[in-house]
Amino acid sequence: MKNKLHPKVSVVILNYNGLPFLKGCLKTVISQTYKNIEIIVVDNNSTDGSQRYIRRQSDVVLIENPENYGYARANNIGVKKATGEFVLILNNDTELFSDTIDELIQSHEDKTILIPLQLYLKNKEKRKVLSLGVGVDIYGYPYDIKLNSDKVFYADGAAIFIKKSDFIKIGGFDEKLFIFFEDIDLSWRARIYGYKIKQCITSRVYHHGGGYCEYGPGKDRYITSRFRRYHNEKNAIRNILKNYSILFAAPILTTLIIFHTLEFIFLYMSGNSPVAKCYLDAYMWNIKNFRDTINFRKKIQNKRKIPDTVIVKRMSFFYEKFHALIKYGIPEFR
Repeated sequence: MKNKLHPKVSVVILNYNGLPFLKGCLKTVISQTYKNIEIIVVDNNSTDGSQRYIRRQSDVVLIENPENYGYARANNIGVKKATGEFVLILNNDTELFSDTIDELIQSHEDKTILIPLQLYLKNKEKRKVLSLGVGVDIYGYPYDIKLNSDKVFYADGAAIFIKKSDFIKIGGFDEKLFIFFEDIDLSWRARIYGYKIKQCITSRVYHHGGGYCEYGPGKDRYITSRFRRYHNEKNAIRNILKNYSILFAAPILTTLIIFHTLEFIFLYMSGNSPVAKCYLDAYMWNIKNFRDTINFRKKIQNKRKIPDTVIVKRMSFFYEKFHALIKYGIPEFR
């Protein structure tokens, strides 16, 4: 009876050279009021002493990858190793409230992915809201929705609560995506298969935001990187090709190609040719992996339960990257 009332929760934490963050994260997971948990840290071949530190933690299972497998593959490995009925997938730059898992267990419903309330880890005492789910435009790019439950499209990969069996049925993270937009893709497929993505405002998580892939508004302008831009663009293209029906994919991808062409010309003419090259590399990657994308697409479309006409109602029809440009100006690429 105890296991039915208190099912095991496997907390899967991905780490890559994040020891300063990881120490705080593990401390808050270990001190949860909910006790039927296991802690799994998947380390992507860190060189900062993380593995040595984790080995000293008696309550933590360490999975050591021989190289950096990226977010998607490493988390899939962690979930596969998990023995819990539920999994809480966490970034290493998160910290939990003492009752975070208790609240998730109490709020969970069948065929549902739960989104904890994220607060900024910086200046914890102010408890400033970071997010409670994220919105997506029809091109697959995320945007801030504040706390609006009507615009939630996906669960941010920093903190995702889901039944292990549901994670497997959805297909896990797409390992070809390596990093970025893999959480969008997971929730997108979940919606196609008839799952719900719900906010859980009573379950709270502190999140630094970005960790060692720092990004966001700086003192004078928005800060990002060529690495992030390349993976964002290639993954957005693959997600469109996989997740939309043909009637939606064709016009949306065609429009995105026009937007990308304009962005390429603008970046190239403004002296950002290395960044402009990211777009060419993104398309070349998708051409190279086109057969794999189509095979994945067939699996998704064959299991589809919810039509695109329903799913796009949760999306913005505006190209949200333009909103970011208007608000922050031309990004600073590092």
